Amino acid sequence: MSSATIGEEHQVLMAVAIQQNCTGSSLEDGGVSMHTLPETASFSNVDALACATKAPAYIGTSAGDLVFSAHITPAEGEGEGEDGEAEHRPKKRRRGNGNGNGNNACADKSEDSQKIAEARARLEKSVPELQSDELDVAQKVLTKLANELRGSAGEVVVQSTALLAKKLGPSDSRQRVVVAARLNAGIAIRVDALRDCMGVCWADGLLTTLPTLHGIGSIELPLSEEARAASLFGNATVLLVTSVDTKGCV
Repeated sequence: MSSATIGEEHQVLMAVAIQQNCTGSSLEDGGVSMHTLPETASFSNVDALACATKAPAYIGTSAGDLVFSAHITPAEGEGEGEDGEAEHRPKKRRRGNGNGNGNNACADKSEDSQKIAEARARLEKSVPELQSDELDVAQKVLTKLANELRGSAGEVVVQSTALLAKKLGPSDSRQRVVVAARLNAGIAIRVDALRDCMGVCWADGLLTTLPTLHGIGSIELPLSEEARAASLFGNATVLLVTSVDTKGCV
């Protein structure tokens, strides 16, 4: 891709970024178009930017900012797919203690799944009026998010998850099933991968670098020791909050 074309695509993204209330844009070396989102951005804000480019799109934090980036040219070392286009999907790294033992990855996934299942059972018991099909969707989304979402270099993204019942707006006639997660700081996350994990819950939700959102914060989603240390140096985690789209539960 020529530099002129890269510049033109960046300009297109800049125009969309302004519409989505981004506070700054820059074209970095290597053809990376970067745009600083507001401290709280909606899934639709992210989608608007991602739909404005055919390049691989990422979301994550840079220091204390929530940043959208589009890699207009292939990163060094990325190969060609069967259709001749650059393959941008990262290889997933195994979770565990770093010794390459796949059993650790399986154990971690099993533990995450169990914790989410237990959270669903507790919520179902404490708020019996919640719809079972909505709880099914929420459990599935959180399990996929924890087990499958990875960063551009295969990093584990999800630090903690929560399954809650809340009224998110004054128009809510009843408590909604709410899905929340804390995402680690400084990790570039493919937008299409995040969208795929969220499923029907991608319809309406928010990402923020604020410590709390809709009353959800460090109590529901505690910071790890690493995250607390990172925050002292101005590196913000991402708080994700959304609710189950009842129209999607069919």
